[in-house]
Amino acid sequence: MEMFFLNENNINIAFDIRTKVFIEEQGIDKDIEIDGTDKDAKNMILIVNNKPIGTSRLIVIENKMYIGRVAVLKEYRKKGYATHMINFLLNEAKNLGYNEVFIHAQTYVKNFYEKIGFKQFGDEFLEANIPHIHMKITI
Repeated sequence: MEMFFLNENNINIAFDIRTKVFIEEQGIDKDIEIDGTDKDAKNMILIVNNKPIGTSRLIVIENKMYIGRVAVLKEYRKKGYATHMINFLLNEAKNLGYNEVFIHAQTYVKNFYEKIGFKQFGDEFLEANIPHIHMKITI
């Protein structure tokens, strides 16, 4: 297993995974998913046995660090890979000087993020017609 950050030359690897997970599986509109902010984000990729199987990104919004676009290909879920990606990004956020990280989590994965240490705040809301919650962690 290896993880690293992508650049503009290989960002399409992340888009391929996000297309499969968010657009094809969850029915999210492509214009919402590929939102034009990736140029301002640090996109990462997770590779297992030479195959890209997961992606996520760090992005600063209004001086706060967010994790977003967490996606793992269906056949690789529930094997701990997403936890490795989140910890990789939390470490990077800390290295960049942030002591809090936020996420808009799909409500159905709330327990996953709570196990890592994220706490919910605020009310549930809809994003791309999917129930989400605000969560944050202190690192």
